[in-house]
Amino acid sequence: MTENIPEHDPHSRLEDAGIPDLQDGTPQQQWAVDPQEAPLPGDRPMAMDDFGTTVDEQIQGESLEGRVRREVPEEQAMFGVDPEQRTGRMSDDRDDLELSDSGPESRVTEESGLGVGSDLDTGFEESDDLDPPWLAQPEEPSGAVWDDPRPAGRLVAPDEGAHEDAEPDLVAREVGPDMGGYTAEEAAMRVEPE
Repeated sequence: MTENIPEHDPHSRLEDAGIPDLQDGTPQQQWAVDPQEAPLPGDRPMAMDDFGTTVDEQIQGESLEGRVRREVPEEQAMFGVDPEQRTGRMSDDRDDLELSDSGPESRVTEESGLGVGSDLDTGFEESDDLDPPWLAQPEEPSGAVWDDPRPAGRLVAPDEGAHEDAEPDLVAREVGPDMGGYTAEEAAMRVEPE
């Protein structure tokens, strides 16, 4: 009797579950590559007619004009311009950079999606939801004037850590949040009334 040996499935159930396959860990036991998973070639041969494919062209070198002629400009997003008129290059005269409010396309309106509250918001609107900016006031009586405990900010030793600490108690003064705002540790600290 012959033994029934099933063929290897390139997509095993273990790989589908996220478990790495045997060939990922041991290069000695790699299976043959599936030709159906190989990348497809392009629609046309690439660089066949380009400069520098022969030895004579490589020795001669390509001129700057030839390289510039072969260059494909990058696509740049230009709003309010027809795609047929777009060249992808900036013009030498810089008059097109001046903004004009003459056309209806240049105005920011609520209907255009660029009004207040959008990602490209151009106007400032003060929000009532935000806390007012808080400046460090180290002389305050430890937050007793507020009903709720407030964030403490950075706590710095009286000598700002310049000398060895000989005092048995931890003494520090508050200097407010750092330039980037509160860190996780600073946000966890609160000034409680005594």
